[in-house]
Amino acid sequence: MIRRLTVVVVAAALLSTAGCGKDDDEDPAKFMDGQAAPASAEPEPAAKPVPEKTTTGKAEIAKNPDGTVNSAKAKPVTGESAVSAGGLGPYKIGAKLADLQRAKLIGKTKALREDNCPDYQGATGTAKYHRPELIFFQGRLLRMAVSGDDLATSRGVKVGSKAAAVKTKYPDGKQIDDSVGRAAWFATVGDYGLLFELSGDKVSGLQAGMAEPMQYKYTDDQGC
Repeated sequence: MIRRLTVVVVAAALLSTAGCGKDDDEDPAKFMDGQAAPASAEPEPAAKPVPEKTTTGKAEIAKNPDGTVNSAKAKPVTGESAVSAGGLGPYKIGAKLADLQRAKLIGKTKALREDNCPDYQGATGTAKYHRPELIFFQGRLLRMAVSGDDLATSRGVKVGSKAAAVKTKYPDGKQIDDSVGRAAWFATVGDYGLLFELSGDKVSGLQAGMAEPMQYKYTDDQGC
């Protein structure tokens, strides 16, 4: 009698264990045909943009055209194939006009608005670097501009990119407007900056250079 009771108890326990195991295993078939899987994990947050690489040291342009001083606490590093706030390849913001001429990296220079900009000169870079437009102040590269869609920033923004993408990839920037209300997105790294001109919902132009004179040239048309 005791032996028969023991067999019954053991059999019941085995059946109970088997039932629990089936409940623990999710049946993949019930998540087919458009049915949602269980929300077992939190969605991963969007990746933050990688900060631009910087160096420190004395600014090549110690004073801006209006006399304000540059600290150079963070000087953006330049790359050969992408625009940063510090320039592009050999066209580093602050580079000497004479050095670029000797290296045959620019074409002929031209005076800019001689009547009120006696210390400014313009030039164009070489085809290897997509011919950026270069503006020099007192013999130093003050800013550069890119108008084609074949050159992007270090975060992948170029002419033709969506305005929303610019704001996502440069979340610390701000909107600035020119005298007729045309918007631009302006992102700075220390004394340097990137200015994305906007037309509708797309980037129509890209500038890199010393932040203060670049901003006021755009908003107030001050300087050259």
